[in-house]
Amino acid sequence: GQTVVNLLLICAIGSMFYGNLSALVQKDFKRMLGFSGISHAGFVLFGLLTLSSQGYATSLYYIIGYAAMNLACFLVVCTVAPSGKNLAIEDFTGLHQRSPLLAVILAIGLFALAGIPPFVGFTGKFMLLVSAFKQGHVLAVVLAAINTAIAIYYYLSVVRVAYCSDPEGATMQVAPGTLTTAVSLLLLLVIVAMGILPGAFLNLTSTAIGTIL
Repeated sequence: GQTVVNLLLICAIGSMFYGNLSALVQKDFKRMLGFSGISHAGFVLFGLLTLSSQGYATSLYYIIGYAAMNLACFLVVCTVAPSGKNLAIEDFTGLHQRSPLLAVILAIGLFALAGIPPFVGFTGKFMLLVSAFKQGHVLAVVLAAINTAIAIYYYLSVVRVAYCSDPEGATMQVAPGTLTTAVSLLLLLVIVAMGILPGAFLNLTSTAIGTIL
């Protein structure tokens, strides 16, 4: 049992540092999200350290929340850069003027991924770290907190580009379609609701884990 826990700890911390340090130096937004996903996998592993159904349910809760946060960001990517084109972080310059709605969706998605309250990213990370702390993994929790600080820096740097810079003359306006708008608002609702009402969603994930086990 303890060998498995130690292995999970090493994988979790290793994933966080590799994912975050790689994401930190990216100029391409999709690559940044891809590497940051590796770091989020590290947080998911924290829930498995308890080797209990409650820990597994918390991990599943975080996975669902992560999917919503990531999808919100990718919807913005697909609208700003259609046809699968690569999107540099600088391409979000002045997005708050070019498309206020997309800028809000992007900001909330990134705030949530960074672990800023009251969104699901904060609630999920908080529960996972508290669980690990109660198990006595104090050093791992400290290292995870350091990684959260790194993530906050590179996520918010994108928000800064979108909100604190004016669009260049040649930069086109961006108009999201009706379907994109509807799906985006639904995802934002999930991100906020899961963060504010974790108990209701944890009941669902606990039931799902109980069925599997």
